[in-house]
Amino acid sequence: MVPARRNAGGAASATPLGGFALLEPADWSELAPLLAARPRAAAWPDPARPRRVGDAPSRQQGRGQDYAQSRAYQTGDDMRSMHWALLARTGKPYVRVHEQEQALAWHVLIDAHGSMLFGTRTRTKAAQAARAALVGAARQLARRPQARLDATLWTAQGLQARGFGAGPPALRRMAAWLAEQRIEPPAAGSPHARPVPGVDPSTSGFDAWCAALPRGQAAPTQLLLCSDFHGLDARAHAVLGAWAARAHVAAVEVFDPAESLLPELPPARFVDVAACATGWLAPGPAPREAFRRAAEARSWGLHQSLRARQLGTCRLCTTDSVARIRETFSDLAP
Repeated sequence: MVPARRNAGGAASATPLGGFALLEPADWSELAPLLAARPRAAAWPDPARPRRVGDAPSRQQGRGQDYAQSRAYQTGDDMRSMHWALLARTGKPYVRVHEQEQALAWHVLIDAHGSMLFGTRTRTKAAQAARAALVGAARQLARRPQARLDATLWTAQGLQARGFGAGPPALRRMAAWLAEQRIEPPAAGSPHARPVPGVDPSTSGFDAWCAALPRGQAAPTQLLLCSDFHGLDARAHAVLGAWAARAHVAAVEVFDPAESLLPELPPARFVDVAACATGWLAPGPAPREAFRRAAEARSWGLHQSLRARQLGTCRLCTTDSVARIRETFSDLAP
């Protein structure tokens, strides 16, 4: 089956053979001002908020330029750090201790597989996840202009990671990479469409990705997850909790309007391809209210579970504009 798409006006359009673009022209038109903006030159450290050691977990890159304190000389200390003025004044050797420079690494997971290919309005959930990733990257650079940007795209074919370097050019490289992405839903009968008994491909793929992150060029210190989080079990949530202990982790739940409230439709016949069954769907007031309550309960349980593991959380609808995404991210860490 070929998933239906919605154009900017909301009209359905057929998916071309060979997959479909992750982001459409209407998305890029809205993202253009964000990508063209330049981060302020002196964003970090902020004069009003002087940097302190421990402000952000990161891999240490070496001696920095900020003087921290002096201590007594020890065998093996670099003579270039000798505090000559203090030696002349006290007659005892001291060395200068500097705060180590911190390499902030920001990484985003863009979920574009399975249920993320669903969309009933302007765009799919996968497209909104990609938009949120670019907004999050721009926000990170506005706060930390020299942060390193990395991203992982999760499709039916697996997880594809890419590094884009540091600074404002990294955002443009990330946008160019997403512009090239085409989503190819698994065809019926393919290995990706056949579930393995006892194995949840979503969970196993997510666990493998989490395990591989620390072995990369730079373990992320800021981690953003853009997904609907369908199919992630208790083990996957535990993995997220372990990551939250070493980095700032934020989870963005992406949902479609039809997943929170059934539209008012006349009775319609449906075909369940997976179960090879047919039936009638009659969304009256009572079923619609029950559906709404079940959707709210699931979302509330998801966010409670993630927050209990020290993750920041927020929700984005597929119809949210870039301005709305930025507003939602204003109180979200990272």
